[in-house]
Amino acid sequence: MDGLLTRTTPRQARSARSLGLILDAAERMLHERGVSEMSTIDVAAAAGVSVGRLYYWFPDKNAVVSAVLTRAEERMRTFLFDLVFDHEERSVAGAVASVVPRLGLFFEVHRGALAVMVRPPPDDSDPGRSLRAVVVDLLSDVLVARVPDSTKAEADLVATSIVRVALSFYAEQVRSDPADGALLMQELTCIVTAYLCARYPGVDEGVRDQPDVIIC
Repeated sequence: MDGLLTRTTPRQARSARSLGLILDAAERMLHERGVSEMSTIDVAAAAGVSVGRLYYWFPDKNAVVSAVLTRAEERMRTFLFDLVFDHEERSVAGAVASVVPRLGLFFEVHRGALAVMVRPPPDDSDPGRSLRAVVVDLLSDVLVARVPDSTKAEADLVATSIVRVALSFYAEQVRSDPADGALLMQELTCIVTAYLCARYPGVDEGVRDQPDVIIC
């Protein structure tokens, strides 16, 4: 089941479904309450399983959070890889205009993972760090591959800046109605496109522009 780190691996379909219900419930609570306010008792109740059943797989709340993020990270890696593969031949503006709303749809489904990426708990832990790193690393690799003479350090800085801004927009989007959410995605598209075009002038030379996107 997505390579999750649990105390044991479910061997029956019914057990796998119960585990999925637990992780789905935990992800909803991460979005609604955050890490600090989530409890294993509430997660079990929301999932419709006994607390003992939850503790059969997870020794504590941190293990539940870790499993939620592990599942989201695996799905995000697959999702982002497919996005990059689909947009290798697009202009920067074309790629951004397509990727931004599609990533927004991903976070609509995985709101709990987004919440942890944006709002870590008040203590020194930061369980969303690995998820942010997935996005930053992939975006950085794309920039190094597409931008002549770009260094890894520079690409990391640009990617980190984009991710910080984008996450705040996505966090607002999932709390908005569809119309406002669409406007937020348009604004984010303009911001990211303008930033990349200003940061890397001429990056799209030799790449065909898409007729239906915002060009900087």
